Amino acid sequence: MKVFYTGNSPYARRARLAARVSGLGVEEVDVAPLDAADNPLRNKGPGVKVPGFETDTGAYFCETLLITNYLNEKSGGKLFPSDPVAADKAREVEGIGSLLLDSLFIRSQQLNRLSENERSPSLIAREAERAGRCYDALSKALDGKEASLDAGAIAVVCALGYADWRLPEDNWRAGRSGLAKWFDAMHQKKDVESTKPVF
Repeated sequence: MKVFYTGNSPYARRARLAARVSGLGVEEVDVAPLDAADNPLRNKGPGVKVPGFETDTGAYFCETLLITNYLNEKSGGKLFPSDPVAADKAREVEGIGSLLLDSLFIRSQQLNRLSENERSPSLIAREAERAGRCYDALSKALDGKEASLDAGAIAVVCALGYADWRLPEDNWRAGRSGLAKWFDAMHQKKDVESTKPVF
């Protein structure tokens, strides 16, 4: 099995961390830059995006949640706690982390990739408000929680790391000291630290 990534993609970071937690010995393949004419992903499927994942049977798929769910299934459930209540809570957190990352990505595209006259102020404002709600929900869910790697924690770490890189003006730590402490504790883990974006 192989996971294809670029170093600063938060979505690919999620897949890489999930692969490591799964313990399945997944090979990690750096395919930056994506726009290179000879990028190997051009022969894998129509998306030419990361993360990409190739199974041992030769199947290839490129959606983050599909990849993490596949890894969880193949590993016998290693990406979620064994306790059903804790597993459901991890899924809840994963959902919020996914929502936050998507919201941040939309706003980052607007602010960093488009000229001012191409931007949608209403979309930017709506996604900023949504991100704020997500930060607050994650603060409530993770304040005082143990820093352990599961699919929910992975989603949140990658989203908050992306916020630090692309939208530092969110200042998500302000008033959320418990979430900040949890995030810092997560980065004491080697795999989390070694996959963080370089900015």
